[in-house]
Amino acid sequence: MGLSIRAGRPNGPLPSDPLPQWSYAGFSLFRRGIASHIGINLSQMHGYGGGRRWSNVTSPLRHLLDHDDDRGELTPEQARELAPALSEALAELGRSDPEGLLWGPDGYNGRVGREFVDLLTLCVEEDVPVVFC
Repeated sequence: MGLSIRAGRPNGPLPSDPLPQWSYAGFSLFRRGIASHIGINLSQMHGYGGGRRWSNVTSPLRHLLDHDDDRGELTPEQARELAPALSEALAELGRSDPEGLLWGPDGYNGRVGREFVDLLTLCVEEDVPVVFC
């Protein structure tokens, strides 16, 4: 089992929806990579064993980083903030991964991360929450 992220429509996701999925360990590595990219050491943050509060973080990526792995939702407003910031972070990480093994177009985190951006965009367009399950 692992983590799936889907559109929070009342009748459930459509077969054509992006459905980003990670193992829990893989999602942890994904978030650590995103956090490191913006200068955050997750082990120092509240919820990851540290005492630093998320209220001091201004990046929209905080919506992804300060979130339970397998439950809860992001609002359409949070998705609106997160989508462009995550897209930009993924592009920058892809450029810094010359072999593309992790963040490039064929790397798992790059590919599934872009599916996540597509899902965030869909949820904004349809004004539905992003559901972690």
